[in-house]
Amino acid sequence: MIANKIDFSKKNNIEKKIPFSLLIVSLIITISLSICSILRHNLYQSNVYDLGLFDQWLWLIGQDSLAISSMAKVHVLSDHAAWVLYLFSPLYKLYPSSNLLFVSQAFALSFTSVPLWLLSKQKGLSNQNIWIICFLWWLQPVVFNANLFDFHPEVWAMPGIAICFLLNRANLFLPWLAMIFLILGCRDGLVLLVAGFGIEQALRKRWKWSCFAFLISICWLLFLKFFLYPFLSSISGGHFGATEGALKSFYLTFINPETSINIDYSGGLIYILLISLPFIPFWKKNSIKTISIWIPLACLNFFSANPSYRTLIHHYNLPIALIGVISVIDVLNYKISNRMRWFKLYWIIICWFALAKPYFFTGPYLSRLHQLKDINAAIENVSSKERVLTTSYIAPHLSHRKTIRYAKIGSFDDAILEDIDVILLNPLDPGWDSDNTTQSLILDFADQSGWYCKKYENGLELCKAND
Repeated sequence: MIANKIDFSKKNNIEKKIPFSLLIVSLIITISLSICSILRHNLYQSNVYDLGLFDQWLWLIGQDSLAISSMAKVHVLSDHAAWVLYLFSPLYKLYPSSNLLFVSQAFALSFTSVPLWLLSKQKGLSNQNIWIICFLWWLQPVVFNANLFDFHPEVWAMPGIAICFLLNRANLFLPWLAMIFLILGCRDGLVLLVAGFGIEQALRKRWKWSCFAFLISICWLLFLKFFLYPFLSSISGGHFGATEGALKSFYLTFINPETSINIDYSGGLIYILLISLPFIPFWKKNSIKTISIWIPLACLNFFSANPSYRTLIHHYNLPIALIGVISVIDVLNYKISNRMRWFKLYWIIICWFALAKPYFFTGPYLSRLHQLKDINAAIENVSSKERVLTTSYIAPHLSHRKTIRYAKIGSFDDAILEDIDVILLNPLDPGWDSDNTTQSLILDFADQSGWYCKKYENGLELCKAND
């Protein structure tokens, strides 16, 4: 089967395929998502993992320093081999701010609508049906939730995945290969998505495309395991990063015979149901080949010991949601009555309200609202050159420095103050991966060591080493 090629060289052709109204709506959604994520960050709900890490890594790259985080003690490429961060770093050098990460993430999520529109036009869908496709993507619960869950470069891959389908169906092999490599540069775990492409292309009897997808997947995994990761481990003091964790997760899921003993089958089945729910009124028999791309990635999430892989809160399921939307494109090339069209839109909206988390802004995200004045006042007393030990939720606001750490459980020892100038902790609100005991021990030790400490009304303490 040879698809019709799209003539990208004619400007008028593109303008006809991408209406101005789509760009306006995508821009409005970008602004809305950006405001939500920036607001959450300023309410001190972001975390050292992952926003603090990426913020420090990009700042270090912008300073022409070795990109090894003082918090995780690993190189940036050890975190899922996301080399696209180096392509993004020149922007971060011009404007080093976590807000840039939030806006770029919102932009990638919202403007995935553009390749989806082109893909739908390529399939021959009417404009009315294409708008349904766009809203089906924009109102995916995991799109809203992942946008709020700090920052992850994997999100940048979403428009690339849609473009990958566009190139594949336009029979543009070399650009398709280039897009595959760009997708893999956003996160090593997307190697499973590429393997899924191999399954789908095999079902369509496109053997060259299938073989290359499988070959790229295998070669990328071998490169990470035997070349890139050992090298990065040697320059970061032997510390292992997330890449090794991903490879280990792959082994435990698909190779280890003991995996089946501890599988959460009920949680996995509920997960499959929830991720499929928005698509149920749309799917038909012709959707199966496209949905087959889910198989490797969905199996990993289903069998994983980490339950966060099976939620619609985290970014892990964004590629699966996008594939689900594309599978609808394959079967929506028929006329829909206005009544049925509105039914489908209502269904999409109902699923969004049921599974997205906008109500977090009325509860969980306001938990530190009463502390904002004290935290902001304390941060103003920390200079950009000081080495800081703080909590997981304050760290992303102080990560533009070479040395910043957070007080994780069990981290206290007598040498903890040797390379630290400032301690900013709150035992009453220790944050993620910390506790009252650890932070109290650190503060008591600083006080006994002659540090100057100031305590705020909310329990926050700022301690500085005496000269």
